[in-house]
Amino acid sequence: MAADSLGNDVTAVGVPVTGHIGIAPFGTAIPTPVAGASRSLALAVTYKLPGLLTEDGGFEWSMEADGDPIEFWQEGFSLPSGLANVELKVKFAQTDEIVRSIIRGKTADVNGYITIDGGGTSAKYVIFTEEIFKNGMIRRRVAANATVASVAEDKSERGNVLGYEVTFKIDRSPGLENNHIGEWLIPAETTVTTIPTITAVEGSPDPAGAGELVSITGTAFATATAVTFGGTAATDFDIVSATQIDAVLPAGAAGVASVVVTNPVGPSAPFSYTRDV
Repeated sequence: MAADSLGNDVTAVGVPVTGHIGIAPFGTAIPTPVAGASRSLALAVTYKLPGLLTEDGGFEWSMEADGDPIEFWQEGFSLPSGLANVELKVKFAQTDEIVRSIIRGKTADVNGYITIDGGGTSAKYVIFTEEIFKNGMIRRRVAANATVASVAEDKSERGNVLGYEVTFKIDRSPGLENNHIGEWLIPAETTVTTIPTITAVEGSPDPAGAGELVSITGTAFATATAVTFGGTAATDFDIVSATQIDAVLPAGAAGVASVVVTNPVGPSAPFSYTRDV
């Protein structure tokens, strides 16, 4: 449903149902804005995955301005100090070497032994979080300059999960335009109910030949699974939007070729395109 006249939209309410967190050494490359927006994003192998969180241990972000604002002689004018306290609190449910190496900042020896400094660790991290909501929306965040501020272990109780509540301090990062956090909000996928339609095909150059790019315009392209020219699959194709696909023309004879785009509902009607060799 769409929002009502007062802006109320229950389908836009974020109700987390699952998610995950990845933690990598400081300096690890963060996803680009384009890569982070892809539903098929896979983190680099350098990210450690601490796995399960306790039921109440999901991501808790806090962002608070710090320091006195800069005041001016004229009343009503001020600037924020630029200082901030930004933290991420999360509660790990697993007791394993991945979790231990993150919260202690060191790796156990062959005997599974480490020494622990109660004052913390100076290790710095890159943190990536993903939350998947009931409505299909995804929220992702990345912090490129994080340190462990505190670790609080649950009381060891028979029959209960032993959790580790970890608070990370988040500092500014040049990789985030000197901000603290990068964020993606990825809309829920739209259910496809119609076959694609093609309204135009234009080559670059035009007419295009094998290995050259053509732009296909139409509708219902968002979930396209195949593009063919004269029955031959495109060498490659990229879904630019729900109304545009860019495809690389496969080998074939010069002349009229039928262009067909297919999505999960079915194939489009053929569209005639006069191609070069």
